[in-house]
Amino acid sequence: MNRPISTRAHGMIDYTWATLAAAVPGMLADATANSMVTNYEAGVMKVMPMKAHLAMDVVMCTALLLSPLYLPRSERRYSVIPMLLGAAGLLTALMTQTESPDEYAFTPSRELSEAVADPDVSRNSEFQSYLE
Repeated sequence: MNRPISTRAHGMIDYTWATLAAAVPGMLADATANSMVTNYEAGVMKVMPMKAHLAMDVVMCTALLLSPLYLPRSERRYSVIPMLLGAAGLLTALMTQTESPDEYAFTPSRELSEAVADPDVSRNSEFQSYLE
């Protein structure tokens, strides 16, 4: 399936969506935290893979789409905004690429990080024998 929305565009949509979701109590914090920890261009801490982010989007937006089912009848008229947010978020999640260019960034190996942390280890073979 061709997914026309890039991860960069998805990041911009996420933060806009989170701002709009302020109308639904509790959704702003969840959506913003989800965006901030994702490993994509708009992420701050880059811990969660893009596929997990999209899965969280699907779960969160499906819950919003189903909001009339768990609201009392007298309150269902207020579920239009959450349903619209859920539909927009679900469509965005389903149309977004599943791999971010940031997920393939260079990660040094353990040996390289030890050599960079202590340059004497890489220069002196006596030190290397103690490590092995």
